[in-house]
Amino acid sequence: MDKYSVLKTYFGYENFKYPQDRIIDEVLANYDVIAVLPTGFGKSVIFQVLALMQEGISIIISPLIALMQDQVHKLKAKGVPAVYINSNLDSREQMSIYRNLSSLKILYLSPERLESKIFLAHISKVKISMVVVDEAHTILWAEGFRLSFGQIHSFIETLSVRPRLLALTATATPGTIEKIHSYLKMVHPKVIEIPMDRPNLFYKVETPKNKLQYLKNYILHHKNEKGIIYCLTRREVENLHQSFLEFGISNLYYHGGLAREEREINQAQFSNGQCNLMICTNAFGMGIDIPDIRYVIEYSIPQSIEDLVQQLGRASRDGAYGEGILLFSFQDIKTVQYFIEQQEDKKIKKEAIRKLDALVEYCLTKSCRHQWMSSYFHNSLVSCKTKCDNCKKKGR
Repeated sequence: MDKYSVLKTYFGYENFKYPQDRIIDEVLANYDVIAVLPTGFGKSVIFQVLALMQEGISIIISPLIALMQDQVHKLKAKGVPAVYINSNLDSREQMSIYRNLSSLKILYLSPERLESKIFLAHISKVKISMVVVDEAHTILWAEGFRLSFGQIHSFIETLSVRPRLLALTATATPGTIEKIHSYLKMVHPKVIEIPMDRPNLFYKVETPKNKLQYLKNYILHHKNEKGIIYCLTRREVENLHQSFLEFGISNLYYHGGLAREEREINQAQFSNGQCNLMICTNAFGMGIDIPDIRYVIEYSIPQSIEDLVQQLGRASRDGAYGEGILLFSFQDIKTVQYFIEQQEDKKIKKEAIRKLDALVEYCLTKSCRHQWMSSYFHNSLVSCKTKCDNCKKKGR
């Protein structure tokens, strides 16, 4: 089938959004590609269509277990032979997948799996058509706590036939694009970008004296809408979860310290609308397609503009009006600074401080927030006029 037939048969769409079709064509022409597209643009459709058009298996390197599980669940529902291998599967389940690799089209993995001798022994027996690095900005984690992201190229170099290589992300400065290129050792990659601005989102920064009271009032006024509150620490998540229960506000919570079963149940209940409020760390949300989230609130500042854009971008992926709110206090800066101080590498620490400074600048700016964010990613944009608190106050 051609790309349009695959799109219609498996995903129900008649046409691609530009530049989805161009990215597909460049990959099929054997170019390495780095694609930077806004959150909610349909990045996963690009590599899933490509995988179904090519002979052999496509390997999708994904940073989070929840992301893998969500996408595989949806692909299986469409009749696509897709699986994931991660630490949640026991050895018997993994061996069953290895025995049936030749019948698969899409295989999701963490980068750490590429270093497994058992995996390498089995994957060498099948044809690999494409390697995709999803949420490719996370390749920078190779500079800190997940060194395996920096070794993806080593796996590719072991293959007898070099597969097509595609990296996709929603947030990347020119420096991040260069690091993706470098870490993956891409060959003259085509870089395809479109502006990252989300004009349907209203951005604002609030400085309430009592954050908990602010959140309570906000949620009671939006109780029929789906929303996410992001926290910086697990303790904040659990404290907010309990406080809202005491207020009589139903909510779910999610962080990396919860048992796998509890995370999966909470994610499913939020996705299908059984509960409208999710309180979580950044362990939740990456790559998960929930179109009708109407607000995202940052309870405390994240660690970078990249994190902020990723998280706020989970609001209203269906294009309807949504709100992205950051609750700012100077005390929060100390929490982020504490995390930064745990880094031993001076270069990493310096970069983290630069990103924190930029985030504080965003919080304090009196200019258009959409314009400020776009400038950070080296995109040009006129002021939003009415889609952020600063422009609305000034009546632009």
